[in-house]
Amino acid sequence: MRETSVRALFLQIVLRLMLAASAAGTNTAERCAACHPKEVAGYEKSAMAASISTTASQPDGAFEHAYSKTRFSIHATPGGQIQSFQRPGESAAYPVAYVIGSGAHAFGFLVQIGDHLFQSPLSYYTGLAQWDVAPGYEESKRPDFSRPVTPECLLCHADKPQPIPETVNRYRTPAVLGAGISCDRCHGPVEAHAKNPVPGSIVNPAKLQDTAARDSVCEQCHLAGEVRVPNPGKAIGDFQAGQRLEDIYSVYVAAQPPGGTVKVISHAEQLSLSACARASRGKLWCGTCHDPHQRPAEPAAYFRERCLGCHAATLEPSHAAAGRDCVSCHMPRLAARDGGHTAFTDHRIARQPQAQGLKSEQDGLKAWREPESRLRDRNLAIALVTVGLQDAHSAEVIRGYKMLNQVVKAYPDDPASLTSLGTVLLRARQPAEALLLFDKVIRLKPDYAPYRMNAALALMELSRKGEAERRLDQALELDPLLEPAVQLRNRLHKERGDSLP
Repeated sequence: MRETSVRALFLQIVLRLMLAASAAGTNTAERCAACHPKEVAGYEKSAMAASISTTASQPDGAFEHAYSKTRFSIHATPGGQIQSFQRPGESAAYPVAYVIGSGAHAFGFLVQIGDHLFQSPLSYYTGLAQWDVAPGYEESKRPDFSRPVTPECLLCHADKPQPIPETVNRYRTPAVLGAGISCDRCHGPVEAHAKNPVPGSIVNPAKLQDTAARDSVCEQCHLAGEVRVPNPGKAIGDFQAGQRLEDIYSVYVAAQPPGGTVKVISHAEQLSLSACARASRGKLWCGTCHDPHQRPAEPAAYFRERCLGCHAATLEPSHAAAGRDCVSCHMPRLAARDGGHTAFTDHRIARQPQAQGLKSEQDGLKAWREPESRLRDRNLAIALVTVGLQDAHSAEVIRGYKMLNQVVKAYPDDPASLTSLGTVLLRARQPAEALLLFDKVIRLKPDYAPYRMNAALALMELSRKGEAERRLDQALELDPLLEPAVQLRNRLHKERGDSLP
């Protein structure tokens, strides 16, 4: 009885400490450390725990971007790192607000202008120890600090982003509540567990019976696909551990091309192509080989043991000998075709080290996992139009357009479906029909600035420039730093011969 009473008293004290920590605003890891110090201490050494910071420790530097003839410079000041650019007729300098990434491959940077977050066009590539433009800016004619950082971008780097609803890239202060990825991103909300700290009151991904829910924990950040389509009334950030991704959004993937490159965020896609994953019938998942609470001191030996857990009985003794490095041969690091000067581990697990020809057999865009039946046509149609317009695949756009004509009958008040259909009509030189849809979307969501910009585009095509300018003014009143709206309004002024504001 005395042992039970002591344990009960101990749990009461721990609970009070955890609740006090919550009231004081400390992050989830600090709350969890009261009962799980080993796991938290191990996790804090991981790259996920160091995925964002407010301190820039990279060296000073300068270089010229050959494609745009822009001169960039980076230097440290007592107040923090300053990044600047200069080219004929333009120059600007911005302090770094957040550093993105652990540095295992590279560092990215965010600047804050008012309550807006924008991506810096610069990255520091740790493998090369050099500065260069960030991925996606390689062929930019005017690289600038104007790419909006949406909540979807920030979610996989930051603990609890605080976006302002109905905006593209505006955030409360502070923009994020903690550094790194928090425990609840993989284990779900901790409140119920804090009140009743027993097994089953919190998510343990490894013990989830639903393999899709188990895999979704990792896929929320390690599966980007070609596009992610939120369900009606949902946002990407609504996902919580224990759910399937498809409860919140659908991910659409395309065939993985063979060859000696990979996409940065395609680990789940690659693994699904491996013979190991296919033969396991769902048993092999990220957690089979990766423990986020433990950073192995000797990675080669650690992962070799993971491989031998399945393959020890089938390998020649010499092939399984101590000191062999399975990963370096069967999962080599390959250049990331969308990651600048970075290389990532190839999770396709090729049997022959030189064989990089693994390719999915699918044709065209496909759901990673299908959402519930009522959403299948809706989500796929939006995905087809989004990717088709982005990649100039007319067949996908046409297919999506045909589906959308039926989808909007089932979802007459769905802003995403209406906007997608209106965008296709606008591209097809049917601005009057597009305007009707865009105006309906504005009535449904009057506070979202990009919707008013869409209407302005249609009005410009109809040569109703005065009305278009009024819509742009409305958009900029809602969001003064909405760069596409600023550019459109400047274009209208230039066409009229006005001096730019």
